[in-house]
Amino acid sequence: MIIIKASSNQRKGVALITCLVLMALSSALLVSVVVQELSTRKKFEQINLETKVQNLAMSAQEIALGFLLEDAVAKIPNTMTPIPGSKVSLKVQETSKSSYTIEIDAEYTPQDKKPVRLSLSGAFLIKTLDGKRFAQSVGK
Repeated sequence: MIIIKASSNQRKGVALITCLVLMALSSALLVSVVVQELSTRKKFEQINLETKVQNLAMSAQEIALGFLLEDAVAKIPNTMTPIPGSKVSLKVQETSKSSYTIEIDAEYTPQDKKPVRLSLSGAFLIKTLDGKRFAQSVGK
């Protein structure tokens, strides 16, 4: 049996090719992880912006209800800017005695991005119980 011993240059070549293949595989894996992370980050940022707009709209609804409970319908603002980059429009209509609909359009524009918008509406009945006024939601 004849054994042919590989030369030192051949071993170095095989080692170099093996290292290059491993580096290419690890680079491809790293790129896919980075792309996935960026995609996930964008999704969470969008969810965060949508939550912020939803909170703006719900806060505006609470403010409008506060004015209704204080019997100060005329003082309800038509627009508000609670935080920089935001715009909230309120429309309150009396549908019948002590019954109101509140329509809110909220918009938040983060710096250098598209605006995020949300519309919220609800119907409320203002009641008095034991001398205290409260709002009861009666639908959307």
